Amino acid sequence: MLVFDHVTKRFGANTAIDDVSLTIRPGVITAVIGPNGAGKSTLVNMAAGSFRTTSGRILLDDVALQDLPKYKIARAGLSRTYQNIRLFDGLTVLQNLEVALVPRSLPRLIMQAFGLSPGSSEAEARSDCETVLQRLGIAHLGERHAGSLAYGQQKLVELARAIVARPRAILLDEPAAGLNHGETDELKAHIQALRSPDLAIVLIEHDMKLIMSVSDEIYVMARGAVLAHGTPEAIRGNRQVQEAYLGQPGAMGTIEAAARGRRNRIRVRAGEGLAWGQP
Repeated sequence: MLVFDHVTKRFGANTAIDDVSLTIRPGVITAVIGPNGAGKSTLVNMAAGSFRTTSGRILLDDVALQDLPKYKIARAGLSRTYQNIRLFDGLTVLQNLEVALVPRSLPRLIMQAFGLSPGSSEAEARSDCETVLQRLGIAHLGERHAGSLAYGQQKLVELARAIVARPRAILLDEPAAGLNHGETDELKAHIQALRSPDLAIVLIEHDMKLIMSVSDEIYVMARGAVLAHGTPEAIRGNRQVQEAYLGQPGAMGTIEAAARGRRNRIRVRAGEGLAWGQP
């Protein structure tokens, strides 16, 4: 279980996160949505160690993450993807995944160096990586350099790297950003397949169609605070959410109807010229 316990984050005089409490349960997919600037990415960055909390706690089961360096947070069992892809372009796909397993493999390698442990950790790591790539349908790309892949393939490699170390919690930061309709459908299937009683999943995303179809529960944020929490059905019909997030009551249905009527998929990015006075 991943818990944000009365978390606040201030940047100087600006309060980006204001006394937010969230509980991300294992076995379900929990989405966090809201207009641009609502604080979603700040939450992810605090959990992953990129930002320090001003106050409050972030707990992964019984481990407090808020004061740990990034590598200890990763070792505690939290992994993430990025809105802007961060692969090692000069390494192969398999090597990108093997990097994520170094903390797990290092103690065994040291023991082997002193003749204290039989077996090949390198072979086991390679096997684990190949299994994950097969699971995501990209095993044929294993020996390709990550920088040579198409954008949608790179997104899948980043997802593979996030799950190969068998995390206890995973933060997916806008995984569908930049994907076309077919790639988004493929991603949706992979995210649904991640459901496990041992894994807490956080999905940060602007694609409302994906959110409503894949999430089990949703937190809506606005101006650094939690505006609403509930099932996709409850959030869809919440008047306050519609007014704050989409601009006016009934906007969700109007936008979805317009999207179905167009040949190309429309991506809704909340907060752009709607109720928040942003350009």
